[in-house]
Amino acid sequence: MANYHPHDELLMSFAAGQLPNALGIMVACHLEQCSHCRHKVKTYEALGGELLNSLDDSTVSEQTLEAVLDRLDEPAPETNKVVGRLSIPRPLRRFVPNDFDQLQWSGMSNNIKEYDIALGDEQYTAKFYKISAGKELPEHTHEGNEFTLVVEGSFSDRTCDYHAGDFILADSQTIHQPRASMSGDCICFAVMDAPLKMTGFFGRMLNPFLR
Repeated sequence: MANYHPHDELLMSFAAGQLPNALGIMVACHLEQCSHCRHKVKTYEALGGELLNSLDDSTVSEQTLEAVLDRLDEPAPETNKVVGRLSIPRPLRRFVPNDFDQLQWSGMSNNIKEYDIALGDEQYTAKFYKISAGKELPEHTHEGNEFTLVVEGSFSDRTCDYHAGDFILADSQTIHQPRASMSGDCICFAVMDAPLKMTGFFGRMLNPFLR
């Protein structure tokens, strides 16, 4: 089970279906590996159901009812069948064409790679980061919020060690330099609403290219 989790407000928003697409997918990926948070979400869903049952009945307009009935006649959306791909978290598999070793990774060095994920979210961008064993990202902070889920391997920063399934929030108050463990590469799924901001001497020269 994961050691670091989404906060309760985020889990409640997930249970109510109120999270932006990218953030909702990330929480769903965490829930795959965390029975503790799955239990919380089930509790929040049950509470939401009780609240709905306590509301007075209201009449649905004819236009709304007709729209719902029309959608019942629509063909079911096609889904991509995934065979033999076990590493990509299940909620992401319809967005990512291949397993990690087949993705078209890009990056400024052989030790730090990234892969952009198109989730159709106007508020957040999403990507995978791959850090080679024993290597580290440049020191940086954040211009907004960055939510990170460790998918494979582990990394550490100034404060903690993070392992597969851990969910981490970094913001403009965070300055860190994630380093992958020596035991293997680390792959993280990151969702952010603003670019990274490098803080080191050489890193600051890269900031214009991160916009």
